Amino acid sequence: MINPFRSLRKLLLILFGIISFGTVGYMLIENYEFRDALYMTMQVVSTVGFNEVRPFTGYGKEFTIVLIVMSFSTFAFAVTSLWKILSSENIQAFLKYKSLKKKMEHLSDHVVICGYGRNGAQAAKVLRAYGQEYVVIEQNESRLNELSQQKDIIFIEGDATEDSVLEKAGILRARGLISSLEEDADNIFVVITARQLNKNLVITARANEENTVKKLMAAGANTTVTPNVLGGGYMAHNLMKPGVTEFINHLSVGGLSETIVEEVSVSLLPKNVHALTIEDLAIQKKTGCNVIGMKSLNSKMIINPAVETVLHADSILFVLGNPEQIRRLKHEFEVE
Repeated sequence: MINPFRSLRKLLLILFGIISFGTVGYMLIENYEFRDALYMTMQVVSTVGFNEVRPFTGYGKEFTIVLIVMSFSTFAFAVTSLWKILSSENIQAFLKYKSLKKKMEHLSDHVVICGYGRNGAQAAKVLRAYGQEYVVIEQNESRLNELSQQKDIIFIEGDATEDSVLEKAGILRARGLISSLEEDADNIFVVITARQLNKNLVITARANEENTVKKLMAAGANTTVTPNVLGGGYMAHNLMKPGVTEFINHLSVGGLSETIVEEVSVSLLPKNVHALTIEDLAIQKKTGCNVIGMKSLNSKMIINPAVETVLHADSILFVLGNPEQIRRLKHEFEVE
């Protein structure tokens, strides 16, 4: 973001230079005292038009003509520009940016979003629903203006493919990264760079073309998303199974609707539930939530697992419930 105080300093230097030139000139040419020379200079540059302090004896008139020519347009431009800077939102926006930047320096376990286009903005919306802190990296001027108008969004102006920009975004302290740039090549480069900087980072990347998915995974991405494929598939499903699509639209994974799908790692549950069955856990009876899926580290996803299914420490349960039921689940089993 451009620092408006830099422009302000330049304008003040211009004004100071003109006033200094006039003051010193009158002191040398007309032997004015400093106070009288400054007073005379201010009359000339501000075009007030009072008489001279005392009649000129030397080349005072010629010097005054030169000073008028120098100062007339320059002084008017400086004053007008100064007023625009002070009366515009530039200073307010810059101070907000500085405040958010200072806040960013203390962030940890956050998510870095590279690109604030449609996909990046949607990712930010979902992260807010999760209560997850994030930092946006963007270099498009119009999107930067949009970000500056948003409340409490921490963002950095720069190229996400550069190491220094990722480091400014706190990539070394981040828990995850979402690369949603418009070009696949840029997303691949971001993934490579981010993975080199932080080996433990969870990376999700956008792939515009299907043949880019393997490259992104090879570069270090944990997961990829192909918006064009997902969008086309969604339209086909909506045509063939509109009721099913409507039902799925009511589901949420982050508190965005009244029906939430939540994942529960068995390893985070009390140790006395390990090796029990789903029936022994009695999730539905205690919380109202329903177990709709299960996955272990080295096994396939099980949809609607049987109640006799045994839980293991590396198992992940997928449960369905409304916000109140999910809150009871987290309270009952002491999970976040």
